[in-house]
Amino acid sequence: MAIVTLVAGRWIPDADATGTRFDRDAFHQALDAVLDRYVEPVDGEALLEHGLKHIVAGLDGYSHFLTASERTALRERIHDGTAGLAVHMHVAPGGEDRTLEVVGVLPTSTAAAVGLVPGDHILDIDGTPTGRLLSQVEAEAKLSGKVGETVAITVQRRHGSAPERIDLSLHAATREWVTGELVEVEGAKGRGAKVALVRIRAFGHGVGETVKKRLAQLRRTAGAGGLAGVVIDLCGNPGGEVDEALVVADMFVADGILTRTRGRGGRILREERAHRAGTDQDTPLVVLQDRHSASASELLTAALRDNGRAKSVGERSYGKGTVQEIMGLPDGSVLKLTIARYFSPKDRAIDGVGIEPDRVLTGAWRPTALREALAMIGLQPASS
Repeated sequence: MAIVTLVAGRWIPDADATGTRFDRDAFHQALDAVLDRYVEPVDGEALLEHGLKHIVAGLDGYSHFLTASERTALRERIHDGTAGLAVHMHVAPGGEDRTLEVVGVLPTSTAAAVGLVPGDHILDIDGTPTGRLLSQVEAEAKLSGKVGETVAITVQRRHGSAPERIDLSLHAATREWVTGELVEVEGAKGRGAKVALVRIRAFGHGVGETVKKRLAQLRRTAGAGGLAGVVIDLCGNPGGEVDEALVVADMFVADGILTRTRGRGGRILREERAHRAGTDQDTPLVVLQDRHSASASELLTAALRDNGRAKSVGERSYGKGTVQEIMGLPDGSVLKLTIARYFSPKDRAIDGVGIEPDRVLTGAWRPTALREALAMIGLQPASS
């Protein structure tokens, strides 16, 4: 040990007094030294892939680099089987500390059947600690597969004392993302009016049109009196396809910006605007949200609130609002990189902040959530 210490100490150069920063030239100089002078021959391709993978993984939980072989393996791994979980990879600054949180559980899924809820943390997937995973896509791939396969996970429940092992059987993905019902209410004009309660579990493909059809059906069922209001329940909605959420927003906003994205330096990259045709500008509207309402669901709430079209009730939302670009590279590898963040129509940041509701509910508020939402538009459930 004394010899090793002596040799190591002898070859540590004095600090550079010039204070020159570490830049691309210095990086390439060090890389060339590794490739040309390390005691054993180095596989240059593998070294570069490994380095880029860790560089990108340290940025956030959504950016990742996949080699050509990993990309192929991922395609073969992901089939129609799912555990019904939406997850979020939390990455500490520098990429060292990683945790995988459940942010959504689809009803009728295997995950729902075993009692998993948003806020639970997955510690291990099929023997692989989630802290070792470099990106969210790796976690999502491990939680999917062929229908009938089983995935073993270790979970720290939100209110549990000790980690728990659970075997999840993969089922076909549910498409029942939207449900709707009429609620009889009473207000200034007495009782007998109807309010449409529409629950959106996630923004999968076609959800926007499904919401349109469901609301039209509820209006017809409500009869000549029409709807006294609409409550959109986004509690536990982890997001999904942003365009689907904007279809719903466009149903109620006649004019103005629905959402915008800003890239490096705050430069506006894109703005989505409302269309007047077919807009419902009159029916009172309330959004229910909780701490697990994320991504596309937050954009919907922001679009409706900032345009003065709806009030929101519940908890501050999750705070996920980033845009990723996928870049295929010549060798078949792929880079997915966060290039922008979403902002509300009034230019409020969403990512890492969330949306504070107009009426904040605390404690055991869920049994009274609908009553609180109706109160925002001067109504209450009809007494039995």
